[in-house]
Amino acid sequence: MKRKAFTLMEILLTICIIGIIGTILAKVIGGVMPDIYKAQFLKAYNASKMIVHDMINDSSLYPDEDTSSPLYGFGNKEAPPRGIYANGPYSGENKFPLIFADKLGVSANNVSGGTFYSTRDNLEYEITGSGAYTITFYATIKDERTALGGLNVTQDGKVSCFSARDYCGDKMTDLKRDFGDD
Repeated sequence: MKRKAFTLMEILLTICIIGIIGTILAKVIGGVMPDIYKAQFLKAYNASKMIVHDMINDSSLYPDEDTSSPLYGFGNKEAPPRGIYANGPYSGENKFPLIFADKLGVSANNVSGGTFYSTRDNLEYEITGSGAYTITFYATIKDERTALGGLNVTQDGKVSCFSARDYCGDKMTDLKRDFGDD
């Protein structure tokens, strides 16, 4: 009685078929996997946009004044007259970055020159400007710091998006909330 075994040709053909199926599955799974940078950008964008919206509409932080005044909106550098931010370092050029960081859950002690790291979302935020601000988001993934984009904020609180990776625009449907600006 003879035993039947696989020939070398059958084994090689099986390996080739498994390799082709594996390649196809890798491409399909890779296309389904989310872009981690986009996820981080959307998280930072939505949180930042809501915080800016809350800040400009909080009359204890930025009282409504004459719109032609340089102290209107985010141009107001005076310490808040009442509320939880009335006492502390929340005035001058640091007012916007410090209140923004606090609303994001970062201690004022961890803000240096408008730049701070948020452990809540593992992102670094850099805030530049005076009256009108630019908030830039950075992600560090695998020891590589990458600029993702951010927000341009006008003195009256209007927000516009910018991104180095084309995350702004019609493709930003994930988690997007509409506040009537952009």
